[in-house]
Amino acid sequence: MTETNTLFPINIDSQLKNMHSYVHFTKKARMTAFLTHTGYFRCSRYGKFLISHANDIGTMPTQNMLFQLYDFDTKLRELLFHYCQIAEIQFKTYLADSLSLKLSNATFYLNQQYYTPSRSERNKIKKQSNIRFFKSFFNNLTDYSSHLITNARKFPELKEYRKGGSKATSILPCWVFFSYIELGTIVNIYAYLRGDLRSYVLKYGYSKDYYGKSTTKQFDTWLEALRNLRNICAHHNILVGKTSSIVLPESPDFQALSSNTDLFSRLYALKKILPADKHQELKHNIQSLIKKSKIDIVKLNILPSDWESRFDSITIL
Repeated sequence: MTETNTLFPINIDSQLKNMHSYVHFTKKARMTAFLTHTGYFRCSRYGKFLISHANDIGTMPTQNMLFQLYDFDTKLRELLFHYCQIAEIQFKTYLADSLSLKLSNATFYLNQQYYTPSRSERNKIKKQSNIRFFKSFFNNLTDYSSHLITNARKFPELKEYRKGGSKATSILPCWVFFSYIELGTIVNIYAYLRGDLRSYVLKYGYSKDYYGKSTTKQFDTWLEALRNLRNICAHHNILVGKTSSIVLPESPDFQALSSNTDLFSRLYALKKILPADKHQELKHNIQSLIKKSKIDIVKLNILPSDWESRFDSITIL
């Protein structure tokens, strides 16, 4: 089959012409430098975001607004990525420590008896889909665990698990393996765990003595939101105005969310997963960033006007 390509690269002059559709500028030197450094596609996402809010800001967006928005978004991503790292590392530790100790099994992640392939789904089609996905997912876990040990060139630091090493006959324990896998894999490991183990992980890491099935399902959405947020930040994609996976609030927190797919819903998920001693630090750093910026987060619908009080109302998990 012959592939027809109807999309062609555009030179800087065409890029400048297109950017005029989004923001007003008279001197093209700064915009040329910005496009050269940032790339047209990335730059245009911010331009489209601004022009979509032209009525809210009451004017045609200017190039200064574009630069200010880009700077704010960059700093917000850097800030949130820092807290995503904290949350990710913390949850990997909770998952590894809680279940390896409870099960007396350092390689529980490779034992199918600790998983529920159907995820207890009642819908026949979804149930079958879950089972098919789990089979592939579990095989990939096994393969990657072996790959880490056998690929001496890429992972020389694991030499103790290879021939001649002190742990040459051992499978990678969870606390080692989890350090090498992506957050998305951790999200799936937790999602497919047996229900009692899912609850135990939360009990081990968080503040309550009991977590029911509803909370573990809500936690799945928080982990997925954390993964979405982390990936946006890590890949330097536009964050403002981005909608993502649905976040389900815990029952005491229903009033905190005005939307379950916006940026604030990501902050909700991040606060739920983060250790309690990081909550106010996160809020303070966002406040400081907003205060220093010339961006109107309310007019641009980046965060709700009462985001601070909403953030405070989120209960500790």
